[in-house]
Amino acid sequence: MRFLFIFFFLTSITVSQAQNKGIVYYGHIESPGKGGPAGLDFNAYLVFNKEASYYVTAKDSLEKQTELEENQIKEVNGTKQIYLGKHTLPQGKQVYYNRKKDSLWWNKKFKEPVYGREKRTQIDWKLGSETKTFGDLTCHKATGTFRGKNYTAWYTDAIPLPYGPWKLQGLPGLILEAYDDKKEMYLYFKSVEYPLDRNLSVGPMDKPKVDSQYPYISIEEYKQTLDKLVERNKTKAILIAKQMGGDVTVKTGGVETLSVEVFD
Repeated sequence: MRFLFIFFFLTSITVSQAQNKGIVYYGHIESPGKGGPAGLDFNAYLVFNKEASYYVTAKDSLEKQTELEENQIKEVNGTKQIYLGKHTLPQGKQVYYNRKKDSLWWNKKFKEPVYGREKRTQIDWKLGSETKTFGDLTCHKATGTFRGKNYTAWYTDAIPLPYGPWKLQGLPGLILEAYDDKKEMYLYFKSVEYPLDRNLSVGPMDKPKVDSQYPYISIEEYKQTLDKLVERNKTKAILIAKQMGGDVTVKTGGVETLSVEVFD
């Protein structure tokens, strides 16, 4: 009888853990300063359980490099946009959120790797009455401001966990789609598996051994690093653009999204 009781107890734990685990697949487009979703379109996913969430995009294994290369020069509103350099990483660009520590760990793709850690920003979400459907899930609208930009998020309380793509957190359900007013940050829904019975890792961050020399830095240190890298890369961007002919205007929203406009 004791054996049966233990077996039932362990089975109950396994089922409970599976019910709290899932994965969402997104599209991820960043287009700082472009007035719309004009940047490269990456695949992304968010895997989560009760304790943590782990978001990954711009990962080598998620993309076909030939398709990304074809999109390195895009025309937006009659203007050519040039996207410089390699756009993916073996481990991808990641955001790991630990609920107990209420902190985020993340990395960025620059000439040298950047790894950061910060306390989660508590977004003052306003919950609306509007709804729309993603697959079989009904989502509710919420709006909030994050680092100077207004965001709209669509979350489902059918999955009552406070996670979302990128660094967007804190709603009473999982965020399936989110974007700022101009969709310069546009995170859109593709599909979801919940509950999930596959054995997928929910973090922590994947930091390769070759990057062990790079410590996790604060947001303030990151901003200082970003300013230096932007100035360094402007010169390179202008030289490439001039080789194509025309007058040149450099627009940046961070080094990883550095672009050049060439006016013919």
